[in-house]
Order: sequence, then C-alpha cells, then structure tokens
Amino acid sequence: MRWGNTSRIVLLGLAATALACNSDTSSGAFESAAGDGSSSEGAEAGSGTSPSSSSNPSAGATSSPGGSSGESVDETGDGIKLDVGSPEGGFGSCECELTYLWVADHVEGTVSKINTRTLVEEGRYLTRADGNGNPSRTSVNLSGDVAVANRHGGLTKFYANPDNCLDTNGTPGIQTSTGPDDVLPWDQEECRAWFTDFPTSNQRPVAWTGDTTEPGNCDASVSQVWTVTSTVPGLIPGLGGAGGVTASLLDGLTGSVDAEVDIPDFPGGSFGAYGGAVDGGGNLYFSPLGGFGAALLAKVDKDTLTYQIWDIPAGVAPYGITVDHKGRVWLASNFGSIAGRFDSTTETWEVVEGIGGGSGLAEGPDDLMYVSQGNSVHAVHIDTLDIMGTWTTDEGVKGVSFDADGYLWAVTYRDDEDPMSEAGAFKIDVDTMTAVDVFTGLRDPYTYSDMTGNALGSVACAPEG
Repeated sequence: MRWGNTSRIVLLGLAATALACNSDTSSGAFESAAGDGSSSEGAEAGSGTSPSSSSNPSAGATSSPGGSSGESVDETGDGIKLDVGSPEGGFGSCECELTYLWVADHVEGTVSKINTRTLVEEGRYLTRADGNGNPSRTSVNLSGDVAVANRHGGLTKFYANPDNCLDTNGTPGIQTSTGPDDVLPWDQEECRAWFTDFPTSNQRPVAWTGDTTEPGNCDASVSQVWTVTSTVPGLIPGLGGAGGVTASLLDGLTGSVDAEVDIPDFPGGSFGAYGGAVDGGGNLYFSPLGGFGAALLAKVDKDTLTYQIWDIPAGVAPYGITVDHKGRVWLASNFGSIAGRFDSTTETWEVVEGIGGGSGLAEGPDDLMYVSQGNSVHAVHIDTLDIMGTWTTDEGVKGVSFDADGYLWAVTYRDDEDPMSEAGAFKIDVDTMTAVDVFTGLRDPYTYSDMTGNALGSVACAPEG
C-alpha cells in the first residue's frame, strides 16, 4: 500500500476554495449497476491512487477552521482531545459515549465495530445469513447499537455492549466476534439483536430516531429505526423495479415493523431511495442518487405517517444526506455543486457553490458541516455556506462522521483497479485539520451515513438557536 500527504491543508478563503475544487478531477461518484458485491461501487470521485505511504499521518501544513490550534491528542494515549470543551453550535452526542465506528463492507457482507479511542476492531459480523446482503448504510442509536441496511434486502441490529447480548445459541456463555479474523457463523453470533427481512431487492436508507431531548439520556430502549425499500423488486439484486418506495418504521428492541408508508410518487426503480436521515422529531428525510431519475427530497412525519416531496434544484445531484441541529437538510452533491441545504419551514434551498464529487457529510463543532468532495473534506459554515477549511488525502473519501471526543472520521474506499490501494479510516483533528491516526484494517468499506451516532445526537439534543 502507499500512503502519501494524508493531511494537506487548503488555506481559508476563496483562493483555497478554487484550489480545492480544481484538485478534484473526477466528475462524480456512482455505484455499480447492481451493487451485488461482485465489484466495487463503481468509478468513485477522487479515485486512482491509494492511501499513501507515510509513517506520520498528520504530516503537512496545519490550519484550523476556527483559526486556532492547540493540544489535540491526550498525552496519556487514550486519544481523547483535551480542547473539545463546549464548542458553539449543535455539535454533540447527547453526552453519550459514542466511541465506536461502524463500517459496512459490501463485498464481504459484514460490518466492523472499531473502537475510536484504541483503533482496535473489536468485532466483525455477517449482516445476512447467506453473507450476500451487500450492506452499505449504517446508523447508530444513542446507546451505541447499530442498524445495518443490506442493499439486497434485510435490516440487522447489533449490540455495541456485549453485556446486552443474549445467550441464545445453546452454548453456555456469550459467543460473539472478537475481531476481523473471528467472523462467527450466522447462527452462532449472539450480539446480533435481530434481523428483519424485507420483500425487496433494494434497501439502502437507515436512520434511528433519538426519542430523547435530555443530554445524558442514552437509553435507546424506546427508539425506533427507519428504512426505505423499493416497493417492487427489481430483476437485479441491489436495484428496484418500476413503482414507488415504502418507508418502514421498526421497533428498535424487537425489529418488528410498527408502521409502513407507501410513497408511489417517489421512484423506486434503479437505485430508488438512496440515503436517509432524521431530524430532532424523528421525522425521516430521504433522497435518490443524483443523475438517476427525478431529483426529489421526501419527508415522512413520524407521528402522522404522512409525507411530503420537494424538487431538488438543478446543480445538486444528491448522494449523502444529513440534518443539522437547526433542522435543515443537507445533501452532498456528486456532481454540479458541492452541496445543497434545504429549510423545510420556508421550503427554500441554498447551494454550496463549487465542483461536486461528494459522498458523505456530517455536522461538527462550531456550526461547521463537513462535506466530502472527491479526495477532500470541506468545513462549510452551516449559515453562511463559506468554506472554512479543507482536509485532503490521496484517496477518495466515502463517509465522514464524528466521534464523542470531537474527532472527524473519514473513511476512504479501495480502488480495485490499483493493486497497491488500501482503504483507511482517518481520525482527524478539526482544530488543525490534520490526521492524527488511521485505521487500515478495512477491505471494501462503503459507509457514509451516521456511522457513529453523533449526527443523531446533534439533532436529538440540539441547543436553542
């Protein structure tokens, strides 16, 4: 593998924006036709080289989106930032210890549980009995448990805390994976809470509800989880048939379906509903893959089970989706502009200008949204839409998320046409916009949803204003 300048900084200002945009030579990021695990997700933005070869992941110039710097890593070695404090804006995790990164591997059909403080993979789990689920999106609740959507159908929940796992396989004690070389057979793994099958060939969005507004309340026992499927199965696993989509709300404890909402006027064909996220009320927003059919944003109200649909403006080709702490929906754009922001109260859009190529996005401290763009991640002010700083690597960035200690995680993908390429999960100090560490035990990761739970915490326990 090759590791290079994994943390080059693009200085602030308009010149920096132009430089960052010009460095992205690709036109977008698309999945393979079926997403069936037989190949990678397709030609991704910013691909072509592997993560580079440097013994120091934080080498390079440093600069801070906020203009300050300081101690970024606890000298005791536990990886906790000393200067997180109480940042401005909606950043936060409801004061829950969300210290796991859950990354799906669509080729292996597994999900990995990575400790964000120790950088140890503590478990790897099959997401469907046949191993052919082709998982992609992950969502983490405020207890740290994950729900994984299989593109080929089926939603699976795993417990983060082994103390919650149940002895069900007939062998005394709890049998569960201890790491990447210990993937247990489906009927032996006891930290799988449940699996719910769906009669579909296309299932991507997944998003937990918060069901709390009190910091420190990390009990997810009454939380529910959303998923969206193509109502009519397609001929190819991973793609939907002609027709609409169905949004399903599941009981988080049992996996039983509490409610279903058929949405015939949101196209379920091809990639159908591509990504989903919730606001503070647990209402679901989801969007398609830009460039494939109508560009629509849908909302399903959790209480009334009614839905609304809006047109997405030209120039925003949706990919990743999240909601900021003020309740506005954000879409990363895989071509055209960098991102779009939607206010459902005023039903108005704003656009982050630049060259698209993005996948994931996540809100961080100090009113900054971190948006991937090819091989970069931009810090965008959620109100002014100014680009305040940029982190860049030699690999294409797929997903971004924040952990409970205030570090940004950027997961890159492996270029299957480059034998030297290897995927990585970079741990980034946003005060200096440098990578302080990297986890390299991934093969074919494909995750860009709320893979830590921090995005859910930011909307569930959002501050005033």
